[in-house]
Amino acid sequence: MLANACRCLWVGLCLITLIPGLAQNAGAQCDLQIVSAGPCLADGTAGTPSVGDLYGLRVVVNVVGAPAGPFRIKWTLANVTNYFSNISVGPGNGYWWYLEWSLYLDGPIPWSVTLDPDGISGDTNLANNVASGTFTPVPPATAVDLYAARVVGGSETSILNYESGSGAIDNLWVVFGQPTSHGAQTVIRLTGPSNAVSIVTLPDGVPVFEIARTNPVPATFQDDENFAARLNRMRVNPDILRQASWADLAGMASNWIQWLAPDPVCESTDPAITNFVQGALPANYRTTLTPYDTARTLHVAVMKNLSYLFPPLHADAVSVLQDGEGDCGGYSALFVAALRQVGIPARRISGFWVGDSWSGDSQWHIRVEFHLPGVEWLDADPCIGDDFDKNGNYAYDFGFVPDADTFFAVDVGDAHERPFTDFTSLQVPNFWWYGDATLDTAIQQSYLQPVSVLSVSNIAGGLFQFSLTNAPGDGSIIIETSPDLATWSPVVTNAANVNSNSLLYAIPFANHGRQFLRANQIP
Repeated sequence: MLANACRCLWVGLCLITLIPGLAQNAGAQCDLQIVSAGPCLADGTAGTPSVGDLYGLRVVVNVVGAPAGPFRIKWTLANVTNYFSNISVGPGNGYWWYLEWSLYLDGPIPWSVTLDPDGISGDTNLANNVASGTFTPVPPATAVDLYAARVVGGSETSILNYESGSGAIDNLWVVFGQPTSHGAQTVIRLTGPSNAVSIVTLPDGVPVFEIARTNPVPATFQDDENFAARLNRMRVNPDILRQASWADLAGMASNWIQWLAPDPVCESTDPAITNFVQGALPANYRTTLTPYDTARTLHVAVMKNLSYLFPPLHADAVSVLQDGEGDCGGYSALFVAALRQVGIPARRISGFWVGDSWSGDSQWHIRVEFHLPGVEWLDADPCIGDDFDKNGNYAYDFGFVPDADTFFAVDVGDAHERPFTDFTSLQVPNFWWYGDATLDTAIQQSYLQPVSVLSVSNIAGGLFQFSLTNAPGDGSIIIETSPDLATWSPVVTNAANVNSNSLLYAIPFANHGRQFLRANQIP
């Protein structure tokens, strides 16, 4: 269960120099003066950005006298600091610069701008070199906003290779997760393994696909699942979510209450979890904190108390808390256990990022969904949050989850009871078997890729231009034509480019009747 080890924050910068009047006396002593500073929009215009936009800082500067040499500007948003270096300007008024970040935070966000933090410009008045403040990005108008939707397609495969003639297989079970619509994802299409039965597992009523084989002859057994889904980024309005009260939680329907019970991974009633919660929250939290703010406080408490480790020593919440380290599953287990302990329904959701498991991508992942009255499931990911802030000072990836459009959950919860075994989460297919045959290899694979879209347009020279967006990173793409949707002929082939989101083709077409076009990926 791997979280991506590093997720970079996008940073952009821009320098715009304005000198509206005559330069001041170059012989005067240098004085860098901040005229104004604060948050800005993506184009550098002063203003407060919205949640989900780039967050920018803008500074307007007057320069009296000539700086002794090029200097830097230090920019800080929350716990992230960047520099704009090698600024070489002469005396003048109205210089302005801005810098932009992509942060998984919805505020309040402290900021500061410092001119010449290294003290190399010869500035004689440092009092006007620093500006600071706090801004809160503009939230969506609704409690939860699912935005920037995109369609993805994917598959899971289980391949079990038993040595022929090596012995008997009494029973063999293979279980696949059965993805459902919840939180930031909507399942559009789902095709389970051809010989599977849909089973609703107790105690949580979670469906799975189950394949049961009795006395099969040792051979190679391959089972496949395919699906398509619409994934969204998620952002929330904290003020609206704060309207949910503890009394509202006490009146929840049973379908939410079921996600308060402890399970083998999230031991919410264990004294260790109780002590963790008591240490993270004020004693009177039910009168001083809303359920939303309680969940937010526990989110950062998990970030503060754990360090990332893979492979982990343990997987359950109590052991991970005692270890002080874990992988994405451990972070999620502790957070879920803490939320359930205070009465907030929560569960782990298991799946994978966009990518494939056979080419070295470590994209299997587990994150958290929690519920507040008035909304459905909200996303949170303290493991990714810890990537951004290991001190746990800011609630990264809590409610505002811009990478939710890159993660697909195939299973929810950690309690699946079956007659042959009880098991926790399913990221990829699991299997169990009895007998004395020899199992040579067991391969469980997953794949998730944005669905490609083929568009056609006319261009000069009697050519048609084909554009394939969301181009897959593996294999080759063949553009094919057909007069009747039955017989297809290749027109042009282009190798897929893992560094490009789109592929362009320009090919001639003679005059002919109606033709159908498609893009085919091989292998």
